[in-house]
Amino acid sequence: MILMVNKDRFGGLIPATITPMDENAQIDTDAYDKYLKWIVKQGVVGLAINVDTGEGPTLTSDERLTLLEIARRRLRSPKILVAGLTAASTNQSVEEARKARDAGADAVLVFPNTAFRGHPPDPEAMRRHHLEIAENADMDLILFQLQDALGGIELGEASLRALASLDRVVAIKEATFNFSKFKSTMKIIRELEAERGREIAYLTGNDNFILESYLWGCDGALIGAGAQDTARIARCYEACAEGSYAEAIELAKAFQPLVDAVFAPPVRAYRARTKACLYLQGVIPCRAVRQPLVEVPDSGLEPLRDALRSAGLPVVN
Repeated sequence: MILMVNKDRFGGLIPATITPMDENAQIDTDAYDKYLKWIVKQGVVGLAINVDTGEGPTLTSDERLTLLEIARRRLRSPKILVAGLTAASTNQSVEEARKARDAGADAVLVFPNTAFRGHPPDPEAMRRHHLEIAENADMDLILFQLQDALGGIELGEASLRALASLDRVVAIKEATFNFSKFKSTMKIIRELEAERGREIAYLTGNDNFILESYLWGCDGALIGAGAQDTARIARCYEACAEGSYAEAIELAKAFQPLVDAVFAPPVRAYRARTKACLYLQGVIPCRAVRQPLVEVPDSGLEPLRDALRSAGLPVVN
């Protein structure tokens, strides 16, 4: 039996990591391990593997398992390892969750299933789907409210209430990129915590207002922006928690313009831009992404170089 994840374990930055690939879009495990070694030293409380930033939906089941196993070796407890969970069916989701559990994941981030898209959502269908995963894989779950531009679903109050009733739901990642939706969803989650007498960690996935998420009282961050400039984004959360707001503001002034350049419209290109930035900094040896994603062309690199320099980060390529 996997122990329920304590809410306090989410209290900080959990970067959604990238998956380095070679020029043939095959996973470069050596580069991946070096990247993890680089990132775990920067004040993170955990890692999120095989999620959207890491191109999880494009990876094979075996590839996702390999990446998790490497991450578990690199990430020592009590830091938390989150596995992205993408699958076509509930049965397949259970199978993938079991593999993630056996590879050392502490919780799975349950990606929105296309069967639940459209309005109105079906709270009971969502509840059954998540319950099957939790019970049959013996796994803690992180709910995922994601913007439509990245293939997501806004869960709505009825679905949130249905899902929060499940004992193995330990957190929610809110990533609509809408501050009003972020605040209203937090209000619902806080009310549900009080009603049910147990904690649900409220994690920001909103790369476009990181500091504001921290100041508003999120319990942690699970964000793609944390894949780079990691130390400053992690320290910004700590500064807010300590009440060192002037320091937090200065840190955000340094990192947010770069984040905004990476997450500029179309937001779907952020995965390729993140890899391009890490390549330009010399953190990874190649900026390739796996189709159908599209690599940043040479003509698109100079604006990213400018953004990195403005953020005070090294540019070596």
